[in-house]
Amino acid sequence: MRFLRIIILLFITLTLHASAAELQPAGSVGDALSSASDGDTIYLQPGTYSESLIVNKTVNIIGQESAIIDGEIRILADGVALSGINIIGGGIVIESNGSRIEGCNVSECAGSGVVIRSSGNSIINCSITRNSLVGMKIWGSNNTVQWNRINANDDCGIIVYGDGNVIESNELLENIHDGMEIEGSSNMISRNNVSMSHGAGIEILNMSSGNVIESNDIYGNGECGIEVIESYENNISGNSLNGNGFGIKTERATNNLISSNTVISSIKDGILISDESRCNIVHRNNASSNHDAGIRIEGSKDNMVIGNSVHSNAIGIDISRSENNTIRGNRAMMNGVGIRLDIYSTANTLYHNAMIDNRQSALDSSVYYGRNIWDNGSEGNYYSDHICQEVCSPYNIQSGEERNNIDRFPLSSWDEHLMDIKFVWPISGCISAYAKGLAI
Repeated sequence: MRFLRIIILLFITLTLHASAAELQPAGSVGDALSSASDGDTIYLQPGTYSESLIVNKTVNIIGQESAIIDGEIRILADGVALSGINIIGGGIVIESNGSRIEGCNVSECAGSGVVIRSSGNSIINCSITRNSLVGMKIWGSNNTVQWNRINANDDCGIIVYGDGNVIESNELLENIHDGMEIEGSSNMISRNNVSMSHGAGIEILNMSSGNVIESNDIYGNGECGIEVIESYENNISGNSLNGNGFGIKTERATNNLISSNTVISSIKDGILISDESRCNIVHRNNASSNHDAGIRIEGSKDNMVIGNSVHSNAIGIDISRSENNTIRGNRAMMNGVGIRLDIYSTANTLYHNAMIDNRQSALDSSVYYGRNIWDNGSEGNYYSDHICQEVCSPYNIQSGEERNNIDRFPLSSWDEHLMDIKFVWPISGCISAYAKGLAI
């Protein structure tokens, strides 16, 4: 019986292969589609086909060199494959599942280049450039976008509204607005080159959560490299950011992890936690040679800045109008000021930090005198301008006025193991917005 079943399956497979046809349209591609059956392949000869196509059969459409479709390709059938086609004027719209677009050029469309409203599709090794709106819009889930060049579009390079999409190893250069926007969704964004956009390289907004933004190369974006707005529980790790407006910036964002990024030569701050952002962790980043602060917390509370290296910035770590933040185990070296707290910052805790060869080690100008705590009750911070032996006398933190704040237990030496800090995410006492079911 088993042998008989195998024979039947082989017969069906051979029959299907035998029935698949190869078509070369003499004129209209639409006419070839009308006569095609599922499984057929349509080969496009070089030339321009001025027509829009509705693909409602599971076919392969393969363009030979210089095959151009001047119009829109709308895919309604599952499992369609397009390859080697130049599409101008109308773009590609995918409204079915499991299709593959490979090696196509999509350019100079009046709207967006590629629109995906379905799941399980792959866009591989395509060039999507100079379109009047967005290079690619993704409404569906579990799509793969890989090894594409999505450049010089008049709006964003990519906008993602769906969940579970993988956007990997793409080039997004010189898009007019943002390189990429993630809106209200959760996706994997990795190993992309996202650069030279007027806005943000990657923007995460509208209650997006659970995104992983890792190992991307992000440089020269006008507004910032990565921006997180009103979103929570995203993981931003291992990215390289160079020469952006801000390197990484949050606004009204909660419970995000910003870890192991290299942020250099920003026009403003390297990493900015701002505008009522809460419960974020800034962990083991290298923020160097930024014009303003390496790391700044502004108008925010309950955040942790732990185990970071800040080098050659105007200010290493700057706390402005913020409260109840923990600054621990950071190394601030060769900055204008190592760590600074402004007049309206209070109840911040700072210990196990090293301030080495800064023009000024520390400054605490808070009007809430003595409410910022510069030690943990038994150990404070290391200051390279404080000379002491095994036991140090208290260190006076300058305030810019006659009074000084005090580190009661400064460290006599610095051990880099103090930067190796284990943390709990979310931070103890910070209930995630997701768990509460509340808007941020």
